[in-house]
Amino acid sequence: MQLISFGEQLNTPITLCLGYFGCMHLGHIELVRVAQRCAEQKNSKVALFTFSDDRLSISGKADKAIYTFDERLSLYESVGVDFVIAADFDEKFRNNTGTQFAEQLKMYNPTDAVCGFDYSFGRDRLTASDLKTLLYDTCNVHIVNAVCRNGVKISTTIIHNLLSQNKIENVNEMLSEPFFLTGTVEHGRHIGRKMGFPTANISVGAEKLLPIGVYEGIVKFGNEKYRAIVNVGQKPTFDLDCVSVEAHLLDFDGDLYGRKIKVSLTRFLRPIYKFTSESQLKNQLQSDKEKVLND
Repeated sequence: MQLISFGEQLNTPITLCLGYFGCMHLGHIELVRVAQRCAEQKNSKVALFTFSDDRLSISGKADKAIYTFDERLSLYESVGVDFVIAADFDEKFRNNTGTQFAEQLKMYNPTDAVCGFDYSFGRDRLTASDLKTLLYDTCNVHIVNAVCRNGVKISTTIIHNLLSQNKIENVNEMLSEPFFLTGTVEHGRHIGRKMGFPTANISVGAEKLLPIGVYEGIVKFGNEKYRAIVNVGQKPTFDLDCVSVEAHLLDFDGDLYGRKIKVSLTRFLRPIYKFTSESQLKNQLQSDKEKVLND
């Protein structure tokens, strides 16, 4: 997969997949699949348009990001996108009208363009139907209907809200893969190690939406993966307010410091509690471990 900046020329036929793609939910997957079918018919490549900003929400307001830009790039590659065209959502871009944006898209001479039925663009919030009119002399525009689950349209906003409510299993049913966080393992205070529960600690930027709680998860690094108990949030037992991600890998004995890891959350276990003693916390961690191993 190749990343290019918006406005940079591409010397290959492309099918444009349009949206923000703040995550890769089932609705986004359908857009990509339609684009891939079009590309196969026209012998072109799939180029996904997005924004490079981490905290841009679908409404254009600054908001916590479900995924960082680097995490999103890994998702786009995993579903078979060939090119990512990334624009900066700066003042110049924000001031574009829909017509100006459509004219800019024409420089790529796409064979087809694909967008959702509720796609909007430009400061005047033009619609998918408008896009079809504006690009009629350039390419075919394919408008994809809503993808629903249990009668509810899957959207980035829905997923954002569910994450904030710790409903990770509901979230994962709507995503191309379980929700994850990435980071480089850092040294902590080694309190977990002293209690027999060593953790791989990663810091996550303030732009990232963190579903606070204790989870069952999977930690991946290189070609290896391990089941884990993951604490996302503060450590109130030790009066530490800083938010971090700590993963205790089951059946792992090794050194991960300096390694980049991917922590996927698969099940919500419990809220974060303030325990009265380290021994009480240790007992709870043992209970968490038994739940993960036996359920």
